[in-house]
Amino acid sequence: MLDLKRHVLIVADGSEVHLTRGEYDLLKLMMDNPNRPLSREWLLRTTSHREADMFDRSIDNRIMRLRRKVEDDPGKPRAIRNVRGVGYMFVPPKD
Repeated sequence: MLDLKRHVLIVADGSEVHLTRGEYDLLKLMMDNPNRPLSREWLLRTTSHREADMFDRSIDNRIMRLRRKVEDDPGKPRAIRNVRGVGYMFVPPKD
């Protein structure tokens, strides 16, 4: 659960995971668009308010850091998935 007032992620065991502003903005944007593939360029432009060049990998780095905080196994992500040739997609848990 994402605490919108405090910008904190509350995980299943009730503990709080503090997010940077960039991580919070990215996670909120993805949660607002569940089960929809979102392009890397759109995510970068929307969360950074700047144009991305084709070699800009900063969104990938933010996704990697966010996965470390959100996923049980960041190497096998279930919530923040890659969409080949597009970007990323947030898949909410079923429980």
